[in-house]
Amino acid sequence: MSFLKKFKSIFHITLWEAIIAAAVITTYFILAKAVYAGHPPLWLTISGFVVGTWLAFRPSEWAVSGLNSGAKYVGLSDYVAGVLSSLASNLPEAVIAIFLIINGQQLIAVITVLSAAGFNTLILGIAILISTIKNKGSIKVPEELEKRESPIIRWAIVALLMTVIFGLVQYAVLGSQKVNVFGFLDPGYVPSSLENAVLTIPVAAMLATSYLIYLVYLIAVKENNNKMSKGLDEHADQAEHDSSDPEEKADSENSEDEQEHKDKHGKLSIPFTILLLVMGFVGIFFAGEILTESVQHITEHSDFFLTAKGEISLALILGAAGAVPEHSIAVLSSVKGEIEVGIGNAMGGILQSALLIFGILGVITEIVLHPFVLIQLASIAGTLWFVKRCIQDRKFDVFEGIMIIILQILVFVILFEDIAILV
Repeated sequence: MSFLKKFKSIFHITLWEAIIAAAVITTYFILAKAVYAGHPPLWLTISGFVVGTWLAFRPSEWAVSGLNSGAKYVGLSDYVAGVLSSLASNLPEAVIAIFLIINGQQLIAVITVLSAAGFNTLILGIAILISTIKNKGSIKVPEELEKRESPIIRWAIVALLMTVIFGLVQYAVLGSQKVNVFGFLDPGYVPSSLENAVLTIPVAAMLATSYLIYLVYLIAVKENNNKMSKGLDEHADQAEHDSSDPEEKADSENSEDEQEHKDKHGKLSIPFTILLLVMGFVGIFFAGEILTESVQHITEHSDFFLTAKGEISLALILGAAGAVPEHSIAVLSSVKGEIEVGIGNAMGGILQSALLIFGILGVITEIVLHPFVLIQLASIAGTLWFVKRCIQDRKFDVFEGIMIIILQILVFVILFEDIAILV
């Protein structure tokens, strides 16, 4: 394999794209940090959005490739590697949200994370719709989704609905009182219509912890069970082969040798694995920083972005920048007929954004359970209910894909037409 082809297969870009990207990124940092000293003109701010989006897209691919290769070295299954890769895909919006919180833009940070979950919901509906149309009306539920995601889906539905009820109870019962982040009434609170409901630290911590427990269970318990089952099957097969024809035994050994060579060949070298992981996570970090700074500068150049709808627009753009590029792979996989990859990637994005990242944000900062936050959490629970019912009847159909898409579009419409005026 030539150097150019090997470079493209590892980094998912051509050498020329890498050179141009490096030049553009270097030029942007020189202009933004040195020439304009933190106060760039509008054209440079827009360029920052482009640079930040590229960094959110390509480095996340590198991180995913590095995790997939590393998972092979430690013996994890393809499915677990896919879950970890999906987690790496969600890092851009998590980093963006943390930078926004540091800059004092908590509401935009929360809407960014939840809108990323919303965009993943749209991608899930589109992936299901494409797959069902290609398969004449319906498709079977992927086996891995049925076996491994069912427990966390059931938990997520209950947890998110309980969080919504928690917010509504605070609105209805507490009235002019306010609960602080530790769950106690705040005696020094000045009444305000939108700050009555607060996601307390214990509740947020439970959301995040639940997904971490699921990851530990998936890796430590499920993997061990699968390996034990595989070992028993191989032992039984070996016993059968020992009593079979010598020629068939020789063919089987040759086949196993070829498969072992193929698995080893599919791994990246350890230095390349480490390089992709380092470059991926560093790139994601700078993507969050650049996109967050761009948001601040854009608000300085336009009065519209100082309004409620303007802030929400920025949050949706950031959510799309973090979620759509990488998780659009789900749509492309569905077009190619790779149903497991497409639906599994989108489902992972929804669960991680709604439980893990949202929960971590609630531990880091005080999250007001704004009406849009409650509506988005309820819509995610509704989407997961759709998926749970599909798992029960073991198939997705065209109608279910369309309903998932319409549900999320409805939430975004409500956000702009009704909720924004309350901010």
